[in-house]
Amino acid sequence: MIPAQHPYEANYKQVEDGRTVYRSKPVIAWNDEGEALVVDERNGRLVPANNGRTFTGLSEGGHPVVAAIPGGGWSARYKNQDGSFTVDPLVAWTVRSDGTLTPVDTDTTGVCDDPTTMGNFDSLVALGPEVRTAQPDSSA
Repeated sequence: MIPAQHPYEANYKQVEDGRTVYRSKPVIAWNDEGEALVVDERNGRLVPANNGRTFTGLSEGGHPVVAAIPGGGWSARYKNQDGSFTVDPLVAWTVRSDGTLTPVDTDTTGVCDDPTTMGNFDSLVALGPEVRTAQPDSSA
């Protein structure tokens, strides 16, 4: 058995209550025949990833988050529909096992997410005294 050094995921497709559900499990190791191994939670052991009818294949997985650090005064800037901008301070940066950083912002309900995935994301704003306010578009 060879421990998995690079993140891969085993992907599965199931039908539950009439709808298709996609799931994935991290590949933990590779057996001597080169098969990907995943955890069988029910039996408490490693099993081949393709050990079921719902297996659809492997894909490269994301590097896991290994740490989080404070936002450090950085902010995310969003463009509003009226052309103004809203600047929100980042609550943190996540650090992945490959060393990449991802900004973390929170919405008014407390849900945290990567601001760069939002449709109205404009930019990251370097350290500064900016606070959560609507600002006129200065690019016009």
